[in-house]
Formats: sequence, structure tokens, C-alpha cells
Amino acid sequence: MDPDLSHLQNAAATFDEVLNYGKPSHPINFPEPQFSVVTRVNASVHNPITNETAVVPNVFYEIRPDGLPPARAYWVGRKLKKAIYGCVRSCTVLRVREGGWAGPHGNSLWEITPEMAAVKIIDLNLVEEMQGKHIEDPLKEVAAMQFLCKDGAQPNVLPCWDLFKDSKYIYLVMPFCSSGELFGYVERNGRFEEPVAKFWFRQILNALFHLQKHGICHRDVSLENVLVDENTKALVIDLGMCIRIPYNSPSGCSKVYDVSSGTLRKLILPQGQCGKPNYISPEILQNAESFDGAAIDIWAAGIVLFIMLIGLPPFEWASSDDPRFRLICRGGLRQLVEQWQRPISLDAIDLLQSMLREDPRDRLSLFQILHHPWVTEDCSNPFQPRSGMEGWRNQQQRMP
Repeated sequence: MDPDLSHLQNAAATFDEVLNYGKPSHPINFPEPQFSVVTRVNASVHNPITNETAVVPNVFYEIRPDGLPPARAYWVGRKLKKAIYGCVRSCTVLRVREGGWAGPHGNSLWEITPEMAAVKIIDLNLVEEMQGKHIEDPLKEVAAMQFLCKDGAQPNVLPCWDLFKDSKYIYLVMPFCSSGELFGYVERNGRFEEPVAKFWFRQILNALFHLQKHGICHRDVSLENVLVDENTKALVIDLGMCIRIPYNSPSGCSKVYDVSSGTLRKLILPQGQCGKPNYISPEILQNAESFDGAAIDIWAAGIVLFIMLIGLPPFEWASSDDPRFRLICRGGLRQLVEQWQRPISLDAIDLLQSMLREDPRDRLSLFQILHHPWVTEDCSNPFQPRSGMEGWRNQQQRMP
């Protein structure tokens, strides 16, 4: 089957269709990540704005086996956030100054560029210490990001630029997103008007479409895991909990295949509870039966949309112990929204209610969501985001 047609078939598949097509299976493994050799040095760096040159610490780059200069180097800057296995830092992207390459181990002369990057520095000692103690797996994250980028960067999913490893650390280099998490936007605004929510939600759906196209279930979709770049582009991040969806055999045998099989996906055997409390689907919270990887990401995307439109999560947990959850499961989402005095359109209510169904058999497929009137209809006053660009390091300052 044509891979694109197969993907559309999977995007439109219902829970029962997936269940009846083949037996549930465990996830399949990602290919092992391929690391480039890295060196981390004090380097001579030239600032073309101030025309100054200085020796600066914490510059790292690939040592190419052919001895040629790498396409770019990274000058490590401020800490952006702490991570479970290390931290994320900003980086200024450098290039070799003309005539400045002194070989892979020489004191080459580098030049600052306007481009920024972010690097997740993963401490290998922490990885070893916490192995089996935490559901988030940094090695799976780097493998998944590299796997996603093998055919080029995917729209609305944060790509991997470079992947390095030395004796102490893994360096996962990604684009720098200048405007923080989408969660911060909701916090500042209280909630979004529908044109604004629609602008961001369409991009999140696009990310889910491409994750599904590569046979990946994110398992941790949330506002906190959507970065915003220059106020205009949403990028889904953090693949540390993702799993690779198993697919049925083209020949009908019991062997498990990947997304390239051209068949329907399989349900996945229980893998434990994971994700942020407000976003966990009922079936993952119960962890008793096989689940559909696509359906749990759709549930989480429904929570994301609810928070964008209402300003609050619909409930604390997707559990019958929560009265708001019980109300929504009975079809009372509109009643809850009216009680909270958060007016939204009937189309928005219909979409949310259809995504937040307790039984995944009743949830909309990704294909149905992409063709829902609230998603497809243009707004009478379309949202036009303002682009802004964060200044690059030392542009207005003299070098130390």
C-alpha cells in the first residue's frame, strides 16, 4: 500500500478497527542513536558586530573523520531549564572564520552568527543511576528525535540538529525557541479567544499527524511540551516518554512490523501510567487494558484545547472519583463550561466533548478532528501573531 494512503487509513481508523485487525503487542524499539565525536574547548571567537576577538570557554563541535571543519560550533550560554538528567542551555551558533581553521585539535578562529540553538546536556552518570527508576528515558528521546529527522525536520515537531557524546555527557542540539512554552501564553492571558486557540491547535494537530506518520505515540502531550518560536510557530517537544507503535504484518502472520508495513497499527499492551496528571487519559490511568497510542494523544490534545479555551483544566484526574470528570463523561461538558461562565462556540463544545470521551471507542480519530468544522472553518477575524526575534549574544555588548 502507498505509505501516504496507509497513513491516512491509520489516521481515520477507529479503536474497534485497530482491535479487530490484530492482537495487541508491546511497542517496538527505536534504532540505536548514532552519536558524532565531539570536542569541548576554550576557543578564539570573533564578534563581527564589535570587531573584537576573545578566548571563551565551553565551545563544542564535531570532530569530523575527514579532518574538515564542521558546519558549525556551539558556544554554551545560560541555563534555560533544569532537566531530569541534566539541563537545557542556550547556545550561540559559531562558524569557522575564513582562513581560521587550524584542524580538529588546533586553535581555530570562530565567528559569531545571528543563529541560536538550545542544547540538552544529559549527564551519563545520572542516566546510569536512574536507570529503571524513572519512566522518562533520555536515550529513547535522542533515538526518537534522530529517527524523526532521518528524512528531514518535521513540521511542528522540534528537530534534532546534532547529537554528540563524550565520556561524561550526551549533547542533544536543537533549534532555540525564543518565546517559551505555550503554557506561559495561557498563564499570561488567562485563556485564549477562539481564533487564537485555533491558530495554535491546528499546529499541534499537524505535529500529531507527523508523529503518527512515523509511527510514534508521544504519551506526554501538554501545553508545557509545546514551545513557541518567535510568537508564530508551535513545536511539540520532549519525546522522553514516547513509544514506537507496533503495526500488523502485511502477510497476516503474527510478526510485528513498524509503520512502513502499510497496514493498520496494533493496540499496545499496558505500559504503566505516564504523563502529567491533568492530561492522562482514563485508560492509561487505569493501566489495565491494551490501549491505542493515537487515542491517548488525542485525549491529551483535547485537554490542551480545553485549557486554551477555558483557562483551567477540566478536572484533576480522569477518574470516576472526580465529579467534573463524571459530568463530562455523561456528556455534560457544555453544562460545566456554562457553570464556569466561559462562553465558547457550540462547535468548540462539540469538538471538545467528542475528544474527551472516556471510552476510546467513542473518541474522534485524528482524521475526524482535522475535518471538524471548528478546525476547518476560517475565523471572521483571523489571528495574526506578531513575530519577534530575541537578540543574539553580545550584539549590543562588548565581549569579555
